[in-house]
Amino acid sequence: MDFPSIFCLFKAGFNLRKVNRHIKFPEVIDLAPFCTVKCKNVAEGNTKVLYSLYGVVEHSGTMRSGHYTAYAKMRNMNNHLSDLVLQGQPPQDAEPVKGQWFHISDTHVQAVSTSKVLSSQAYLLFYERLL
Repeated sequence: MDFPSIFCLFKAGFNLRKVNRHIKFPEVIDLAPFCTVKCKNVAEGNTKVLYSLYGVVEHSGTMRSGHYTAYAKMRNMNNHLSDLVLQGQPPQDAEPVKGQWFHISDTHVQAVSTSKVLSSQAYLLFYERLL
C-alpha cells in the first residue's frame, strides 16, 4: 500500500466532532493526589494543593465556526486569606475565593451566579493556586 492509500484509509476512519455537553468541573480542586512530594511545594504536615476557579471560556457553534464568550470572577479582597498566605499558613478548608462572576461577550458584561458558571459548557478552565 502506498502513502496516499494509507492516508485515505486513515482519513475515512477519523471523524472530528465537537462535544456539545456539560463536563462537570469544581470551583475548588485539590491536586495533591496527582502531585509528587517535590511538586507539592507545601510546608511539612500540609496535605492539600488547592486551586480556585477564576475564569472559564465557553464556545458555542461548530468545529468550523462559532463564538467564544468568557466567565471571569472579580474577587473580593480577603485580608484573612492574604495574611495566611504571607505567613506561609494555608487555609484549612476548601472554601472558594469569594467574588462576583461575570459573563463577558463582545459588547456586554453581565453579572451571573456561580451555578450559571458551573453549568456552562466549558472549553478552557483557569485556576489559581490558593496555597
